[in-house]
Amino acid sequence: MIYILLVSLLFFCCVSTRTPVWVKEFGTKTFSKDGIEGIGFAKFDKKDKSTLIHARETAYKEAIKNLSIKLKTEIKGTIQRHLQDKITQIDKKYEIQSLDQIEILTNVTFDAVLGRKYFEEFIDYKNSLYWVYVWTTKSELQRMILEEIAKQESKNNEIMKISLQQLKVVDEYIYSGKIILAIKLLQQILSQCEEIKGIAFLEDKDNISLRGDVEIKLKKIFSSLVMIPISSTTIETFKEQPIDIDIIVRFILKYEGYEIPVVLFPLTAKFLKGFGDIENKIYTDTNGVARFKIYKLKSKENLIEISPDLDELNRQILDLDVFSQLKIVYTVIAKSIRETKKIGVKVKNGDFSAVSFLRNEIISQLKSANFNISDDFYDFIIEIFFELEYIGDKITLPNGTQTQFAEVYSGSIFFELKSTKDNNLILSKTFSDIKGFGKTKKESQLSTIKKLSELVANYIIENF
Repeated sequence: MIYILLVSLLFFCCVSTRTPVWVKEFGTKTFSKDGIEGIGFAKFDKKDKSTLIHARETAYKEAIKNLSIKLKTEIKGTIQRHLQDKITQIDKKYEIQSLDQIEILTNVTFDAVLGRKYFEEFIDYKNSLYWVYVWTTKSELQRMILEEIAKQESKNNEIMKISLQQLKVVDEYIYSGKIILAIKLLQQILSQCEEIKGIAFLEDKDNISLRGDVEIKLKKIFSSLVMIPISSTTIETFKEQPIDIDIIVRFILKYEGYEIPVVLFPLTAKFLKGFGDIENKIYTDTNGVARFKIYKLKSKENLIEISPDLDELNRQILDLDVFSQLKIVYTVIAKSIRETKKIGVKVKNGDFSAVSFLRNEIISQLKSANFNISDDFYDFIIEIFFELEYIGDKITLPNGTQTQFAEVYSGSIFFELKSTKDNNLILSKTFSDIKGFGKTKKESQLSTIKKLSELVANYIIENF
């Protein structure tokens, strides 16, 4: 900035060869016609000419600093007088904002005027001082201020015209459900309002109240967005099976007494718990509805969150905090088909204790494989028939003699698995001549029953 100003000031610059009066009588009086001036000086090293550059910059900064206070006072006073009619039209509630705008316009005008000062410098080799003197006249300053104000007002009016036209389009977007476009345009208007310096009026609307209206409209939109679950938030389905389930949500804007469907709004689905195959990005339709299809679930317990797609929104609009609060979480319990179908188990045999033991063994193994065993109502029934035969406790050796060995039982088992709905036979199987051994008869009997129950359970697990 300093270097640019130094270059621009050279057009008004002259270097004195004789000691000027503003150096000789420095500190005693002002030297410009209207006293709008600034003087600065800095030391340099006679033996090192390169120090002149730094001394010149330092002296210039000091001169500008001394000029700035008088310059800003003149500029601010002129701007206030020029905008007085507009200031009186603004309600008292905008008093602070209007003062801020005057300060902003003052700074902009100051920066523009600063590069158009008269400039003089003097090198005092005797005392090793570099002097800089900058000044202007009131008449010239007034002319430059009014020129800059006129430029800014022309720019302000153009921005106001465009912004008011855009504000009308915003309402069209809102009532047609194009909320992203409405928000983008409102944020664009706010950005344009930042380019307005001072106070601007158009169609009985000033830039301060325009900005306030836009901010209120944005807040109203953000506070009126609602996402509603259409489908149940608790779902049961099959695990590890192809499925076709829709998670359905509706996105609406409750605005000015209307429920407006939000159209073409990006929503995303993600697993908070569990995993599977699901559509993860959908845009709302003309009714504000989005349908996310679940194709397959690989976990029993799943939490799926539907929320605005912040990555997509971030490419289009600002201020995403409000959207991060909008979400619906669905609980999806995915059971295997075995878990969803109830199965009853009936065992027939004369020995009650053997029946109970075998039934419990089979049920235990089926449950460990996620079968849903029921004692009351069931979709399928397993009917089991088995027999046990005591073989003895001796075995015949190759030479034909018998020797004491272990207690041995032999067993056979037959089962049928039928549908209770239509009595259809689904599975049936017989296992024969299955032997169990033990130190006692009871132990060998239980060993045989265990082997029979394992054969039946495994066959059902593998084939049903």
